[in-house]
Amino acid sequence: MKLWPFKIFLEDKVSKRISALSIAVLVLAGTCVGISSASAALPYKACKPAKAKATIGKLSYTCAKNPAGTSTALVWVSKPCLDASANYKSAVSITASNTATTTAAVNAAKRSITVNERQLASAQKNVDTWSKNMLRYPKNPTETEKKQIATVQEGIDRNKQRIADAQANITSLQAQMASATEQGTKNAAGLEAIKTSVTTSCK
Repeated sequence: MKLWPFKIFLEDKVSKRISALSIAVLVLAGTCVGISSASAALPYKACKPAKAKATIGKLSYTCAKNPAGTSTALVWVSKPCLDASANYKSAVSITASNTATTTAAVNAAKRSITVNERQLASAQKNVDTWSKNMLRYPKNPTETEKKQIATVQEGIDRNKQRIADAQANITSLQAQMASATEQGTKNAAGLEAIKTSVTTSCK
């Protein structure tokens, strides 16, 4: 009977030690699992499931297809890579829209140039024809001939203005086409630069 309290005390001590040991084992196991998971997550190496998140070094990674590659395999893709890919997709959409607008503007300019060239040719023909007719009038015209000369001269002057206007329009339209083409080239170069940034960021 006298040993009973000591037995209880001893069992209690043993129980506490076992509990402490169990907790230590669980903590150690958890630490080992954490290390295993971290070491398994390597940049652009296989992963699962899709859209899983991981931090490698100081960067955030997502389990996804590498935007810079052709493989459909899931790998750990960095946030800068995904951001660059999103920027590229947006740039492609914007460039496509700009290209469509530019193409429409250039085609409209070409049609306007064709119309102005026809007007210019017609006006020039009138000037040439009526200028020759002016040579037929005598040096000392009658009053009636003077009126006719004045009318013809007005027609020549009017057509010369049409020629000048058409030439100015053509020059302006050609400049617009050149500017649009140059901008299109710049847009293409910018898009290629963004595409290169995807390749650079995704490795």
